[in-house]
Amino acid sequence: MMAPRLEVIQELKLNYEVPYLTDRGQIIDNITVQINEQRQGVDISYALLEPTEQNLDNLFPSSGIDSLVQMTKRILRDLGMNPLRVILQLWEYSPTTRLYSVEGRAPVNKQRDTVLIILTKTPFIYKFGYELVLWHQAMHAKDRWEHRFPSTHPLVEAGEWLDVLWHFSIDGRLQSWGRPHYSRTERLEEANRVFEGLGQIKEPQAQARELCHELWGQEVTLAQLVEIGQGLGLELAIKS
Repeated sequence: MMAPRLEVIQELKLNYEVPYLTDRGQIIDNITVQINEQRQGVDISYALLEPTEQNLDNLFPSSGIDSLVQMTKRILRDLGMNPLRVILQLWEYSPTTRLYSVEGRAPVNKQRDTVLIILTKTPFIYKFGYELVLWHQAMHAKDRWEHRFPSTHPLVEAGEWLDVLWHFSIDGRLQSWGRPHYSRTERLEEANRVFEGLGQIKEPQAQARELCHELWGQEVTLAQLVEIGQGLGLELAIKS
């Protein structure tokens, strides 16, 4: 008889350099991840609205998880990352519960020995597929892994404008390497939307075009992006 896939086989505590500050002012610098399965050397964690084996098999069938694991390992290897542990945490989508962005998250712990890739099975995933999203999140992890960005608690929201600038760098590099990526047009549309919504940026579309040209495919650091933001009159929502 096969072991229940939702059984918790291990709990891992991961620490972060940049903590999450709750609405009540509580500082949280770690998370505990419940591991349900281990497949081909990768830890799997599930977060389901209806935690039943049948729901799990419908949402995340074993064959699909094996494909995801192989893809994740190949992508990390191609990006020169060899973490001691890789955790895939897969969330069931709910329009009312949105802890993470539709693109997921890829926090790296303080010790730089574990990569946690968080993916939610959203309509976004159905539209673009897992491979594109995995490449994108792995690039976020790579920049953190190589200390260009701090190790940050996955619930920290630094501001959409920061992600916009970071995406110019990430997708430009993926494009130059011939890997799956979002197009320059898609990222410019994202930047236009965010910059126009902020209100304090003069000529937001012109600024977006200029910054896209400047940052596309360039390796950047958090400090560089913060400096650009300050030049636009923007502040980082969270300090490292």
